[in-house]
Amino acid sequence: MPVHVMGLDLGQKRDHSALVIVEQLVRSVVPAPTVDELYHVVHVQRWSLGTPYESVVDEVCELAQRPELSNGRPLLLFDRTGLGGVVAEDLWNRYTRGDLPLGYPAIGITLTAGFSNRGAWRGTADSTAHKGDVIARMASLLNTGRLVLPPGLPAGDLLEKELRTFQIKQRASGYIYTEAAHEKDHDDLVIALALAVWCPHWIGTPRYLDPNTGQPKEQSS
Repeated sequence: MPVHVMGLDLGQKRDHSALVIVEQLVRSVVPAPTVDELYHVVHVQRWSLGTPYESVVDEVCELAQRPELSNGRPLLLFDRTGLGGVVAEDLWNRYTRGDLPLGYPAIGITLTAGFSNRGAWRGTADSTAHKGDVIARMASLLNTGRLVLPPGLPAGDLLEKELRTFQIKQRASGYIYTEAAHEKDHDDLVIALALAVWCPHWIGTPRYLDPNTGQPKEQSS
């Protein structure tokens, strides 16, 4: 059964809200000491500036109810930095009403500056992560060919453009931070993508990538 993860970046006044959905795959069904995880981007969406959070959450709920997602009970990670508990409460209420069919209540991640020594996911009980760690994991997956953006995916060109202009910078003081290269550039989809791949494992049986066709296939029972 497909395993999907939804990454949601909620925009402020000058930023777009953005959503990226990935399917978690494994490269082979042959047992191995470690799972060679892959992520295929299956949905990219960026809302217009000023779109109310309620409208964004409405559309996220509609997407989550689609059979290709709801049958696998996806996971949703969202950036709750600076938003307080307003959106988190809305997502929780919709989850408990059954309007948001997830495998686990939506996880709000508060992104803090810089990098940490651990640099890895610590589970659903940890709702804080260093932005540098989250970005570094996404970059590692991209650099090793384990994160795939299929050509022709709607709005995929926007994500690709943001990835090209996204940079890791360092101030004279030595402080390292991440942001879009120029003020006119956006990084909303990059953050949404990074959130979508931040969780390395989830409950379920991911499909595997057929080495002959390059297409996802169900694992035999």
